[in-house]
Amino acid sequence: MRVAGLLLLTLLGGCQANADPLEQAVSASLAKPDYRLIVRAGRGEVAPGIPAEQQAEAKARCGVRYLDGLGDVIRPGQQEIHAKLRAYASEYNQQMLKHCPPHSVNDQ
Repeated sequence: MRVAGLLLLTLLGGCQANADPLEQAVSASLAKPDYRLIVRAGRGEVAPGIPAEQQAEAKARCGVRYLDGLGDVIRPGQQEIHAKLRAYASEYNQQMLKHCPPHSVNDQ
């Protein structure tokens, strides 16, 4: 029985160590609490993963921040990394939007 308990603790601890970086980032932001959405630097500050008709309201509620390397200029040879950053920001924003306060961050 003692061995089974140790095995269970090891497995549970291992799950935390192998947690998804996106989940870790969301958890870290929520712990602060920092609800800001990731926006693409450049004209319009688009928040990937948020429908166009919800952009203004979502950014007002949650606030915004930038992710290094995610801008509106894509240099030759950086298409793949830009696509990965955009996908990460999209997933992050979709998860974070669920946790944003119902009122604007400017009203606090």
